[in-house]
Amino acid sequence: MAKFVGRLATVLALALAPGVAFSAQSPAPATVVIAYTSLSPQYAPVWIAHDAGLFRRNGINAQLVYMRGGILATQALVSNDVNFINAGGGGVVDAVLGGAEIVLVASPINQEPQVLVARKEIKEIAQLKGKKLAVNSLAGPAILSLKMILAAAGLDAERDVSYLAVGPSASRFGAMQLGQVDATTLAPPFTLAARKAGYQFFDSAAALKDAELPNGALATSRKYLEAEPVATEMVIKSLIEGIHFYKTEKNKTAAILKKYMRLDNPEETQESYNFYVKLFAEKPYPTAKGIQTILDWSKRADARKATPAQFMNTRAIAKLDKQGFIDGLYRR
Repeated sequence: MAKFVGRLATVLALALAPGVAFSAQSPAPATVVIAYTSLSPQYAPVWIAHDAGLFRRNGINAQLVYMRGGILATQALVSNDVNFINAGGGGVVDAVLGGAEIVLVASPINQEPQVLVARKEIKEIAQLKGKKLAVNSLAGPAILSLKMILAAAGLDAERDVSYLAVGPSASRFGAMQLGQVDATTLAPPFTLAARKAGYQFFDSAAALKDAELPNGALATSRKYLEAEPVATEMVIKSLIEGIHFYKTEKNKTAAILKKYMRLDNPEETQESYNFYVKLFAEKPYPTAKGIQTILDWSKRADARKATPAQFMNTRAIAKLDKQGFIDGLYRR
């Protein structure tokens, strides 16, 4: 068995070992390494597939690795240090534009699952002109969706506001509490604390009602996809089953959210579960519209010439869908 190596191994303090490739002729499970990029419920289907034994039932020995941020995870995928990443689609699109041979194979959520929250005195989005906004990073779907909201409110998203990159929701909420910023986007469970604190919520922004963005997306390398089609299909099948589990096993899902997100407050767990249960797609196809949104907002010149088909491969999902597997889950 080949020893897992890579430039991230020291940082992660992990030794991982790729297993024997899964095939229809061999019962030996495929060992796959999957990196997820945030402690957010949007990655719950992968957590569930691991903890509920769905991967194992489908012949996959899955090793989950937390890598904070999509940039780091995308680099790991490009370097073949991991087999799959569960991340926002923006980083994958940007990497492909830069020549990376990676591809989106599933997207459980096709919109930005965060809410714009502002100081109490800000009653309209247009009042954010001249203000400072906290963001996770200066790239990716989160800041893209924020810019879309600002633009729809008549603001120049590049010039009318300034951005402070402070990291995940916990850090952004802290920046709000300390008065360092005037607004930010938040995801559960921090939406609960923000609501109790009386912050202004813009949770029905018209700019995002029809917009699509790939989130919690699953990506792999084209090399792995071609070399291990059965293992790839089984990983995607497990992800689909994880979505079904989330939607139908509330109490068990809550326990898994509590574990991975380190939640102690039952209200926070409930807030997280309820927010995301309506966002997960039963059939997690990456969409051309979602990828096109990223391309339209990209500052890269080559994005103008790109087409969504370059960034996704729906072969495995389409096969499972055509077989009736997904519909069958919800008829049980």
